[in-house]
Amino acid sequence: MRRALNSLAVHSHVSPTYVPMLDSNPDTETIPDIKTISDALDAVVTFRDRRDWSQYHTPRHLSSALSIEIGELQEVLLWKTDEEIGEMLEEPEGQEPVVDEIGDILILALLFCQETGIDPLDAIERKLAKNAGKYPVDKARGRSEKYSSL
Repeated sequence: MRRALNSLAVHSHVSPTYVPMLDSNPDTETIPDIKTISDALDAVVTFRDRRDWSQYHTPRHLSSALSIEIGELQEVLLWKTDEEIGEMLEEPEGQEPVVDEIGDILILALLFCQETGIDPLDAIERKLAKNAGKYPVDKARGRSEKYSSL
């Protein structure tokens, strides 16, 4: 499946690993299927670089943008019960704003990793290993307390 996005600019640096296919409309680019973290990172960085946005993507700005996007996800769910959220997520039109915000969050997280040289899969693996030590199954199963209270 190919996804098309309207572009703000069509002339700038293009990553050698991902070359967007431009339709006959110069304001449209086709985004490739994304199957791996590497594919996602390539697509996100290329999208950013074609628009010359890397100048704005410092760790400080990206961390602020992440916080804002997480707030926007919270806003979508604000004042709804868990039951209402479950019902909302059962319908495609209810999922759409959540999918949009999750997309923004993941894009910004990948850009932060790219900017800081952090391997996202390594970061996940390392954090899971730390959490396994803090929250052993025999003590943490079914409990929500912080590790220091287990």
